[in-house]
Amino acid sequence: MSLWILLPLTVLALAALALYLHHLFEGECLPADLWREWKLARMDLATLDRRWEKAERSEIVVTLTTTPSRIALLEPTLKSLLDQTRPPARITLNLPRHSTRENRAYEIPAPLNRLASLQIRRCDDLGPGTKLIPSVQAEPPDTPLVVVDDDRIYPPWLLARYERAAAAQPDRALTMAGWVAPPDLVDRMTTIRANLFMRPPAPIRASRLRKPRRVDIFQGVMSYLVRPRFFDEKSLADFTGQPPELRFVDDVRSSALCRAEIWVIPAPSLSFVPRAQAALLQQTRLGLVNRVPGERHNRNNTIALKHFADRWQVGGPR
Repeated sequence: MSLWILLPLTVLALAALALYLHHLFEGECLPADLWREWKLARMDLATLDRRWEKAERSEIVVTLTTTPSRIALLEPTLKSLLDQTRPPARITLNLPRHSTRENRAYEIPAPLNRLASLQIRRCDDLGPGTKLIPSVQAEPPDTPLVVVDDDRIYPPWLLARYERAAAAQPDRALTMAGWVAPPDLVDRMTTIRANLFMRPPAPIRASRLRKPRRVDIFQGVMSYLVRPRFFDEKSLADFTGQPPELRFVDDVRSSALCRAEIWVIPAPSLSFVPRAQAALLQQTRLGLVNRVPGERHNRNNTIALKHFADRWQVGGPR
């Protein structure tokens, strides 16, 4: 075979391998994700809102929160949540009256106030748990709540997939990614080997599964579905007597307080950070708060894992 044929084929093979490995370890499908981000960037949020008003909607209420420095960056996430094959009943943005983390008030962009699909609920600042706790307190017990982050673009089939799975398993909490508590209850950096074989505390991603798999902890960045009846709302909102670090690790804390089994359901791919805003979002992500100096036992996730040591049913100490 000539070099002029072999070289392009080698480049294509390496590119295909890189895309496969990226999907394997991150759950992202780069070509499809780039296309979705490009398409959403050219959609008008108000137009999507009007389309939502006329659409046949699911019963799912999407719930999230944000910070003052990120509220102006919400548009790609909101667009992706409205551009769904089964749009939500509504989107609820739980917005503290004052941000404790940034020590300032919120300036709500005018376009957000005009959205019929968006309910802005003013509340106390409960840390990242603000995306869940006020909605559990306010919604009827059986309402399916899909909890999302404020810095992701979600796939167009996300809510339809949750809707089908929740109808079949109404007493389960569902997620697109989760993890099992490690035996020593220590959160650590994951290795390639741990990720490949999905060993604790490496995440178990929907894109790696052919059938549902039970976990201890849902991974909120990828979204999860719960119902208010899965929680004791007073316990969920009460941080009294708990280590202060628990305010910053809502996934571990909320999972520990969830009375339903947590299952990762299969899906083709996962959400992703908008490439156009990646640098700005990186500067304000919660991971910077949770990244502490010292040994692994100082990590906020480790503190939370050990505080709730008796709650883990899949992993944890044996």
